[in-house]
Amino acid sequence: MADATDTKEVDLQPEYELNVYILIYFVLFIVFGSFFILNLFIGVIIDNFNQQKRMLRAGDSLELFMTDSQKNYFYAMRKIGGRRPTKALPRPRFAFARFLFDLTTNHKFDIFIMICIVLNMFFMCLEHYKQSYTYDLVLKYINYVFIAM
Repeated sequence: MADATDTKEVDLQPEYELNVYILIYFVLFIVFGSFFILNLFIGVIIDNFNQQKRMLRAGDSLELFMTDSQKNYFYAMRKIGGRRPTKALPRPRFAFARFLFDLTTNHKFDIFIMICIVLNMFFMCLEHYKQSYTYDLVLKYINYVFIAM
């Protein structure tokens, strides 16, 4: 841009800031060249996004990129996935198996497992750079406790 302002005519030596009006060309080129094209590009992306959103609301967006066999498999899995088992699992006859069955089918067990997962995540987040040896050892043993569960 600085070289363009110094230009004269063909086969003449440049002179310092002789042609300052060429800067208007560069400003217009930057505004229309980059911002206009960028605005056009973003407009196309937003238009495609809105088109995909309309297809999603219509319900046919899943079929957009699927082959016929994939569509058939998807619809079959949707039918099967919505059904519940017709018979409940029988309670085991042996005492220890019955105890484990009752324990694992209880809602409180699900909550306990979820709490353990969240606590394990929390303790994993406590690791940091240049932690002390005892801090590292405590986190290591806590991790062993969660592995044992």
